[in-house]
Amino acid sequence: MKNNSQMITARQGNRIMILEIFSAAAMFLPQIALQKSYHSGTVVVVMASVMAGIYLWIVDHAARGVSIENVLKRYRFAAIIYYVRFLLNGAFFYLCILYLTKKYLLPDKSTFFIGFPLLLLAYLMNQGGLTKRGRVMEGIFWFVLLPLIFVLILSMANLSWDELAVRSWCGREMLNGSILVFALMHPIEFVWFYRGDMKDGPIRMRSFAGLMILFLGVFASTVGSLGKKLTMVDPEPVMSMAQGVAMPGGIMARLDLFLIAFWIVGVFCVFSGYLFYGNESIKHAFSKGRIVGLSLSYGGIYVISPWIMTTFATWIRRYFFVFIYGNLVIGLFFPLILFLMWRKEQKDEKI
Repeated sequence: MKNNSQMITARQGNRIMILEIFSAAAMFLPQIALQKSYHSGTVVVVMASVMAGIYLWIVDHAARGVSIENVLKRYRFAAIIYYVRFLLNGAFFYLCILYLTKKYLLPDKSTFFIGFPLLLLAYLMNQGGLTKRGRVMEGIFWFVLLPLIFVLILSMANLSWDELAVRSWCGREMLNGSILVFALMHPIEFVWFYRGDMKDGPIRMRSFAGLMILFLGVFASTVGSLGKKLTMVDPEPVMSMAQGVAMPGGIMARLDLFLIAFWIVGVFCVFSGYLFYGNESIKHAFSKGRIVGLSLSYGGIYVISPWIMTTFATWIRRYFFVFIYGNLVIGLFFPLILFLMWRKEQKDEKI
């Protein structure tokens, strides 16, 4: 029997998917796309988006009608792996939010001051189950994306299309680059946690198309505005692009504030998602694991906030590619194997 607190509509599921994947990858994408394929970044973004579309199609069919709750109750070891992994990933996106908030909005405030409302909001958002989370993310969907779309449209007036032209077609470089960009989209594995609880439709092709257009828009606006060389050396090229965009008539000078708002709210969705799905894993697998899981995740991250901003940040900078490639490999194959094993056992039990 379905748990009503875990049911969402198809529209909510598709909007959750777009927000979580796009928010996680967008700010890193222009630089990462040029990292392995300097002369064909545009093609790399398209190829990575197609990879994401293929994976979403696989998830849509493999997880249809199968709640993650049933799978994790049978494979408890998987719940522990998910909880630990998602806690580490949540700490990474918590670090991103703290960093941007301190740099652009509240430079004089401590990590404890900034972190407390973030964790409180995440807790309140997640306690109503997937249904409440779906409603919240459906409600903020356009609040997050409209400012970004607005900035991207304005940036089109001053693009250097020569910087976006594809200069070479090295198959190995483009493949390596597309895999690296796809690795940025590692929250795509969240889809396994709610596809089985979408009650009136699948992951839609137009949602995938919209995701690809958004990624192409961010890449084109950034590289077309700054150029490839500056995009590669700028620590935050998307923010620099937004700072160079101006509204006609000079009505508003700080359009980068729109992107800061998008980034913080969008990444908060990803951060809260990791805490939510990690705790859901423990709750489904262990009857007494809920309180322990909540305490270690929400309370633990808050207590070690200074460590996250220092030691953990150093580790992430040093091993960033290991981090995203590892997430990609585990996130792609681990849930697929779990769901296929569960379906096989269900089939065997019916024989």
